[in-house]
Formats: sequence, C-alpha cells, structure tokens
Amino acid sequence: MKKKFRQLLHKVLVIDSMIGFVGVIIILSVALFVQLYMDEAPCPLCLLQRAALVNIGIALLMNFRYRNKASHWALAILSACAGSAVSLRQILLHINSPTGFGSAFFGLHMYTWSFIAFATTIVGSAIMLLIYPEWKSNGKSTEMERS
Repeated sequence: MKKKFRQLLHKVLVIDSMIGFVGVIIILSVALFVQLYMDEAPCPLCLLQRAALVNIGIALLMNFRYRNKASHWALAILSACAGSAVSLRQILLHINSPTGFGSAFFGLHMYTWSFIAFATTIVGSAIMLLIYPEWKSNGKSTEMERS
C-alpha cells in the first residue's frame, strides 16, 4: 500500500512538471508571437522576465532528466522570485500611466500576466516541496529511490 502511494505521488510530481513546462512554453510562445507578429519589441525588463521563465523551464526539465528533487523545485522558486521582482518593478513603473506599456490581453498587460505566472509558480513549487518525499536520509537509500 505504501509503495503504491509513493508511486502515485511520483507520477503526480512528474505530471506537475509536465504541466508547468507546457505552461512555460505557452507563455514564451505568446511573448514571441507578440514580438514578431504584433511588432512590439520587448523592453529590457521583458527580456529579464523571459530569462526567468527559461530558468523555470530548465528546472522543470531537470525533474524529467534527473528525477524529482527538492533542489529543482527550489531553483524554480528562486527563478520565479527573480522574475516576479522584475515584473513587479515594471508594474510599478507603469502604475500611474492609464495606457501602460504594450497591448493588453484580457484587460491586463503582459508584465502583469508575467507576475501572475511567477506567483503561481512560487505557490505551485512550494506545494510540491511540501508533498515531496525525501528520497535520501542520512546517506541511506529509501524505498522510493529503490523503486
């Protein structure tokens, strides 16, 4: 019973990584579409937000290649914190402007959507760290590592 639960938990963690990675790909694809087809060149802050999204994608891909590890989720959280700081900076730069910078999607600008995505990444990765089983303790392998 315990082994089946751990296998199910591992599948949930892998599925969460896949959903997160697909989300990162969608966000970067939309940003590239806006840049190329709507002729809106990204500002330096937008480029920093994209770099943070790429780092989150790398952290999620590391879960596929090297199995789920707490350090990968921590890397996603750190990248999302950096990206949210840049997004928040850009939001605060344009808070008094009625038009904002760039076009709006569903009433919010891209930098606001980026902040929402980074906040969601922080919360989701923190939840994964909470339910994440420790695979190694005191240098000894556990059941999860052997299965």
